[in-house]
Amino acid sequence: MFLIFLLGGIIASWYFVRLVGKREANLLLSVFLGVLSLSLLHNLLVNIGIFNNQPHYYFIPIWYTLSFGPLLFFFVKSRLFRPFHLQKKDFKHFIIPLLQATFYLAVGFRGAAFKGQLWVQTYVPLGKPIEGFLYIVGFAFYLYFSYRFIRYKLALLKRKKAFAWEVDKVNRLKRMVKGLIVLFTISAAYIIGDFCTYHFLGLNLYNIRGFTYIGDLSFTFMVLWVSYYAFRNAFFPSRHRLKTSKEPQVLLNKIDALFSEEKIFMDDELDKRKLGYYLKIRSSYLSKLLPTNFRNLVNKHRIIEAKKRMSDARYANYSMESIGLDVGFGDKLAFRRAFEAVEGIKLDKFKRE
Repeated sequence: MFLIFLLGGIIASWYFVRLVGKREANLLLSVFLGVLSLSLLHNLLVNIGIFNNQPHYYFIPIWYTLSFGPLLFFFVKSRLFRPFHLQKKDFKHFIIPLLQATFYLAVGFRGAAFKGQLWVQTYVPLGKPIEGFLYIVGFAFYLYFSYRFIRYKLALLKRKKAFAWEVDKVNRLKRMVKGLIVLFTISAAYIIGDFCTYHFLGLNLYNIRGFTYIGDLSFTFMVLWVSYYAFRNAFFPSRHRLKTSKEPQVLLNKIDALFSEEKIFMDDELDKRKLGYYLKIRSSYLSKLLPTNFRNLVNKHRIIEAKKRMSDARYANYSMESIGLDVGFGDKLAFRRAFEAVEGIKLDKFKRE
């Protein structure tokens, strides 16, 4: 469990500073995986008995289960719809998670006597069941709507005959959410079973050897599953790799087709390593092969596409930021910088003219 916690923490930290891809989606995935890993650490501390008759360890502020649902939902939404970004109205979804976090932060550093009394008199008989209920209902709600959004996006892609790389990304996200649904179902059954047998039958399932491992394993595999998704998404992006050769002209023709026909430059997570993966060549060889800097090449195609959309009536209601995100830039600042570098004029001035 500790190794899985470390793995989740490392990947969460890496996504927090990751420069490739939509910045908001990276941050949401980072925080989601981070709170999952902290919750796993909490279960690990329970297993080694650190809370047994040691009140000064009660309410360690690493248990943020009520944030799982909103973080996953908005990550999925941000990943599926590139122009989307969090707005003030969306923060109502984080009220309950923030209350949970505030409670643990406020109580977790209090004295042992106060925490011991609160634990026995309030948290165990009342707070823990309420927290478990909110976790089950909330996470189930957000998992359901995350899956609905994914199916809706796949239907849109099918209708417009989308590129293979677009469908691949959404299908990978779909598999991740389906796996979480299965693991959450196990976790929910564990919590409900424990509550019902204790309150209605008077049986303490914790006295059964190995019972606690059911809940622990569900959290462990949640962290492992999301970590696997994040790792595969970055390093093994597609099952559809191209049939090609290492002949320079053949590869250049393939690259040209990917950019002009498949519009792979619109993939916000595209980098040299990912393009090399598609072509089955090393990124170092790709750098030598290209007649120009890879990032400049990608930005040039994105700016050309963005300019087309600025003059297209179908995108009249899109903001400049939304167009920039939609053509593959990670955030509005990256779009503005690239536009000025490629066109030699600031975006605002170009828009006015």
